[in-house]
Amino acid sequence: MSQQTNDGPNDQSVNDGQSPPSQLSFLEKLPAEIIQDIASYLSAPDLACLGATCRVLVDHASKDLLWANLVNDRLPSPIHNPGPFGSFRRLYLAYHPCWFIPQHKIWFADNEHTGMLIIARYDESRGVIEGYQVVAERGNPQFQIWISNPEVMIQSFEPSVHLALDDPVLFLKDPTPSSRTAPIQCCQSTSEERRMPMASDARHIYTSLSFCSVFTPRETYVKPNVLWPPRTIPTNARTLRDLKESAPPILKHSSELSESFFRIRRWANPDLIFSPVPNQSNLTYSTLDPILYTPTAENPYQGIWVGDYSAHGCEFLLVLQKETITIAHGDEDESGIVEAQDEIEHNTHEDIGQRGSLEAIKLTGDPNVPRGEYSFVAEDIGPRGLISVAMDEPFVGARIVRCRGHVAGFGFRDDTYIDSQLILVSPDYMAHYWKEMGHVSYFRRVDIDALLHSS
Repeated sequence: MSQQTNDGPNDQSVNDGQSPPSQLSFLEKLPAEIIQDIASYLSAPDLACLGATCRVLVDHASKDLLWANLVNDRLPSPIHNPGPFGSFRRLYLAYHPCWFIPQHKIWFADNEHTGMLIIARYDESRGVIEGYQVVAERGNPQFQIWISNPEVMIQSFEPSVHLALDDPVLFLKDPTPSSRTAPIQCCQSTSEERRMPMASDARHIYTSLSFCSVFTPRETYVKPNVLWPPRTIPTNARTLRDLKESAPPILKHSSELSESFFRIRRWANPDLIFSPVPNQSNLTYSTLDPILYTPTAENPYQGIWVGDYSAHGCEFLLVLQKETITIAHGDEDESGIVEAQDEIEHNTHEDIGQRGSLEAIKLTGDPNVPRGEYSFVAEDIGPRGLISVAMDEPFVGARIVRCRGHVAGFGFRDDTYIDSQLILVSPDYMAHYWKEMGHVSYFRRVDIDALLHSS
């Protein structure tokens, strides 16, 4: 079934346009099922290169099942229909190389002080990649009485966590999905911004997406505020924020693109006198390794949480549970890791998760303690840090452990840690007792899967 190669027919070619068996490449001589099996291991650019070699292999490289697997490898939940694109190949080409955005799903931005948390996903019914801010509403709290500490102020916390679906942060839509037939360019330029069609276009406020590279330090000292994500977040890669004092490098080749970051720029038409965007905003987004927010039997408290921060409203945190702890000392040491002093004691299956340290790092913040800073640190939630087990309402049966809360003045001035207590009600529910303030604030786990599928 081999057809004419790219070199064209010659004197030995048979009448039907096929090359003689002696002219077939080693790959073309293989059975079709073997070629398909080999093709299933290729990346999208390699698959496109395979199809560019000859007319026989282009048929193999165009099999839609291969492209369906490439799409679904990038999505948290597989899809079975290419939707308006007609084929999975056209779908993949439409959003290459942006598939890492819905693949990683959780992204947080470097807005000064406040930050931003978004969920990115692919909507198969509309054929778009979209990202929405995660927001939380406290609702109407009810006052509670802590029987053993009646002077402490406690307000219930049943937040409504949802996506701001009326105001997308990221929106990628292919304008002609049914006619997308061009092959993948293996050396496709990634330096150009991609305009995103937004409702704000009608107000002459425009939005674009661009890609980032990993920052490779050339100096021993780098200002902490120019790196993203901040050093409190464990990661294997960081990039430079888009600031006046640290303009990030321009990507020159697709190989430089990092799938851990992207940027969103918003700007207004400079001819407009009245504009809510006086100049422009350039936000850098970073993702989180799933191992950091996925709870396990050994680390049941690990995850993304939402907390009640009184006048500041609701804020989102990354809670890490581990055997070593990270404490902010006010220096530029990236690790800042202090080894635990005590050996881990033998635990039964029931209490295996009640050990190690808990660190709560702000993904979103406020002018006092901004995003990227620790909110509280419990150095040992095991026997060494245990204060008591609560015997009265509203915390009956909860473990109360030693903790330190992070406080600061406006503008993150004079920050310090004060003694506090962490009340571990359940792996999805905890409270923080600020002893000096006579106040208890609650924290709830965020259901990421529910947000992914919300509408």
